[in-house]
Amino acid sequence: VKELGNMRLTEIGDKEIVDLANGSMHGKLWDAEILFDESTGMIHALLVPDFEGRRSYLKEDLQLPWKSIIIVGEDTIIFQSC
Repeated sequence: VKELGNMRLTEIGDKEIVDLANGSMHGKLWDAEILFDESTGMIHALLVPDFEGRRSYLKEDLQLPWKSIIIVGEDTIIFQSC
Protein backbone atom coordinates (compact mmCIF):
# COMPACT_ATOMS: atom_id res chain seq x y z
CA VAL A 1 0.00 0.00 0.00
CA LYS A 2 2.93 2.37 0.54
CA GLU A 3 4.06 2.12 -3.08
CA LEU A 4 4.32 5.66 -4.37
CA GLY A 5 4.62 4.74 -8.02
CA ASN A 6 5.03 7.85 -10.15
CA MET A 7 3.78 10.24 -7.47
CA ARG A 8 5.61 13.58 -7.42
CA LEU A 9 6.92 15.23 -4.26
CA THR A 10 4.46 18.08 -4.80
CA GLU A 11 1.66 15.49 -4.57
CA ILE A 12 2.81 13.93 -1.29
CA GLY A 13 4.37 16.91 0.50
CA ASP A 14 1.09 18.13 1.97
CA LYS A 15 0.20 14.75 3.55
CA GLU A 16 -0.08 14.69 7.35
CA ILE A 17 2.21 12.18 9.12
CA VAL A 18 0.27 10.25 11.80
CA ASP A 19 1.30 7.56 14.29
CA LEU A 20 -1.20 4.69 14.30
CA ALA A 21 -0.11 3.60 17.80
CA ASN A 22 -1.32 6.75 19.58
CA GLY A 23 -2.85 9.03 16.96
CA SER A 24 -0.14 11.67 17.36
CA MET A 25 0.43 13.99 14.42
CA HIS A 26 3.96 14.83 13.30
CA GLY A 27 3.41 17.58 10.78
CA LYS A 28 3.35 17.28 7.04
CA LEU A 29 5.89 15.63 4.81
CA TRP A 30 7.17 19.14 3.97
CA ASP A 31 8.26 19.32 7.66
CA ALA A 32 10.31 16.10 7.44
CA GLU A 33 13.85 15.38 6.37
CA ILE A 34 14.39 12.34 4.15
CA LEU A 35 17.33 10.02 4.85
CA PHE A 36 18.26 8.08 1.73
CA ASP A 37 21.09 6.13 0.15
CA GLU A 38 22.77 8.52 -2.28
CA SER A 39 23.95 5.73 -4.58
CA THR A 40 20.59 3.95 -4.95
CA GLY A 41 18.04 6.62 -4.07
CA MET A 42 16.36 4.21 -1.62
CA ILE A 43 14.64 5.95 1.29
CA HIS A 44 15.81 4.64 4.69
CA ALA A 45 13.93 6.90 7.09
CA LEU A 46 12.12 10.17 7.66
CA LEU A 47 13.07 12.63 10.38
CA VAL A 48 9.75 14.06 11.53
CA PRO A 49 8.97 16.63 14.24
CA ASP A 50 8.14 15.03 17.60
CA PHE A 51 5.68 17.36 19.31
CA GLU A 52 4.70 14.77 21.94
CA GLY A 53 7.78 15.29 24.11
CA ARG A 54 7.63 16.79 27.60
CA ARG A 55 8.68 20.21 26.37
CA SER A 56 6.46 20.55 23.32
CA TYR A 57 7.76 24.04 22.57
CA LEU A 58 11.14 22.49 21.71
CA LYS A 59 11.12 20.69 18.41
CA GLU A 60 12.73 17.28 18.64
CA ASP A 61 13.07 14.98 15.65
CA LEU A 62 11.82 11.41 15.60
CA GLN A 63 13.59 9.04 13.21
CA LEU A 64 10.91 7.08 11.41
CA PRO A 65 12.24 4.01 9.52
CA TRP A 66 10.67 3.71 6.07
CA LYS A 67 9.62 0.13 6.90
CA SER A 68 7.38 1.46 9.72
CA ILE A 69 5.17 3.30 7.21
CA ILE A 70 1.94 1.34 6.81
CA ILE A 71 -0.13 3.44 4.43
CA VAL A 72 0.45 6.39 2.14
CA GLY A 73 -3.14 7.53 1.82
CA GLU A 74 -4.87 10.35 0.03
CA ASP A 75 -4.35 12.86 2.86
CA THR A 76 -2.09 11.08 5.35
CA ILE A 77 1.02 8.99 5.79
CA ILE A 78 0.37 6.50 8.59
CA PHE A 79 3.17 4.80 10.47
CA GLN A 80 3.35 2.37 13.39
CA SER A 81 5.73 3.36 16.18
CA CYS A 82 7.17 0.83 18.57
